[in-house]
Amino acid sequence: MLIKVLASLVFSKMVNILSKKNRLIDIDRSKGFAIFLVVLGHIVATDVPQGNEWYGALKFYIYKFHMPFFMFISGIIMAYTFPVVNSLKSYFEYVFKRLKRLAPGYLLFGVLIYLGKSYLSSTLQVDDVPGDVYSEMYNLLIVPSKSAGGSLWFVYVLMEMYIIFPLIILFLIHRPVLIILIGVLIAFVPVTDSFMLDRFCEYFLFFSIGVVVVQSYEKYLCLIDKYSYIFLALFILSFLSMSYFSQIDSKIIIGIFSLPALHSFMRNGFLGALPVWELFGKYTYSIYLMNTILIGIAKGFMLTFFSWEGAGFLLMAPVLLVAGLYGAIFIKSYILPRYKILDRITS
Repeated sequence: MLIKVLASLVFSKMVNILSKKNRLIDIDRSKGFAIFLVVLGHIVATDVPQGNEWYGALKFYIYKFHMPFFMFISGIIMAYTFPVVNSLKSYFEYVFKRLKRLAPGYLLFGVLIYLGKSYLSSTLQVDDVPGDVYSEMYNLLIVPSKSAGGSLWFVYVLMEMYIIFPLIILFLIHRPVLIILIGVLIAFVPVTDSFMLDRFCEYFLFFSIGVVVVQSYEKYLCLIDKYSYIFLALFILSFLSMSYFSQIDSKIIIGIFSLPALHSFMRNGFLGALPVWELFGKYTYSIYLMNTILIGIAKGFMLTFFSWEGAGFLLMAPVLLVAGLYGAIFIKSYILPRYKILDRITS
């Protein structure tokens, strides 16, 4: 009874917010921009092609903020679509529903990446050829970052967020400062990479900020809209932290300042108004699942004809980017709808 009362009080404000909102176009754009950065970073999995150190620098700076921003947007989506969970039964129903949506895609494409790399490694150049099937399955389930499908780690951690945050929303949402403080503290806790606990702790802060801002979403939007250029300037200046702080510290600083800056940019910036971001946002999950496979196939095929070192990379990089983004959209739009199970898994 007490849990039901608490839940009704906690979520009354959230329900009022939800009831006034339609689809969040700015969130679709933000997802699209985030997945674009992810695919851009996946073009090169290991060593940067000789003569293209600029890409290595670009990827280095992108990786300082693109996943914090992705987690932040995911936190907003989670809180915005969160139902009233007022019993143990409803909690497990919610978690099961989310895992049912995410887990099949993670497992299926994790296996496909392993099979593809193992099979094609004899004919094409393949990055990070996987080991035996038993160690690979262990890694896929326990240490995803070490598996052939290591790029899918985000889905794994997102499932963990959906398991933990319903409880946090229920018991701590009225103490947002405490939630953020927990996120800051655990970001510095040395933990194992088993079950991706290291990245769960690393990105808990950014996901929690997304959840927290939804509680005063209108005020938050007014703030970032009014001071968008200030937030953008602070985001740019935050990169100076790399000269004075550790790698962990600077990533937290840059990541935090990126959240309002990039979100505001997607809401009001001239580049944010491009329709391509909404398109990528619509197919974010499908792109995330398939982009490394498509990039790998395209890369392996092209490398059989010419090198991607020097000027060759300038020719290959756009092709790989298009393959990872539009290739996934094409498959999702025109091929997978013929197979209901695959279509559902990638939605």
